[in-house]
Amino acid sequence: MEILRTALQLEIDAEKHYRSLAAETTDVGLVNILNRLAEVEQRHVTVIQAMMDDSLECDAGDDSFIEEVKGLCKKLEESRSEVNVDTAQIKLYEHAKARELEAENLYFTAAETETDPKTVALFKRLGAQETMHAQIIDSIIEFLSKAEPGGWLENAEWYHTDVY
Repeated sequence: MEILRTALQLEIDAEKHYRSLAAETTDVGLVNILNRLAEVEQRHVTVIQAMMDDSLECDAGDDSFIEEVKGLCKKLEESRSEVNVDTAQIKLYEHAKARELEAENLYFTAAETETDPKTVALFKRLGAQETMHAQIIDSIIEFLSKAEPGGWLENAEWYHTDVY
């Protein structure tokens, strides 16, 4: 199935991208968030490979992920008095967000064309997770872009991060 091959490549690329961003980042909090995103993308690779092998016995992901990221972001906010922003790095985060939205669209489109209820549910779950990843990346971009990071978490309140 072509859609699965495309999805697999998107997930592999996303994992590599997050690991690359983590390697270029000196802030421990951001490194932890990026590594966690990379781990979730690796889980997606496993799920897609199972789908390609007609083995839908695996789950799409870990629902504790968002709570974990919220905690990491709170620690990040508390540990920083000054943000050193590299505009080139923000562009890399924007690229990561665009890739997440591309994967989200792919999964939701696949769910609309699929007939097997289990596969539809899995595609929808993967799509929702990609939505969540894009929102997390968007929050990181917002955090890094703000001149005064002091109110970032308070203002964002994670209003857009439903558990998937």
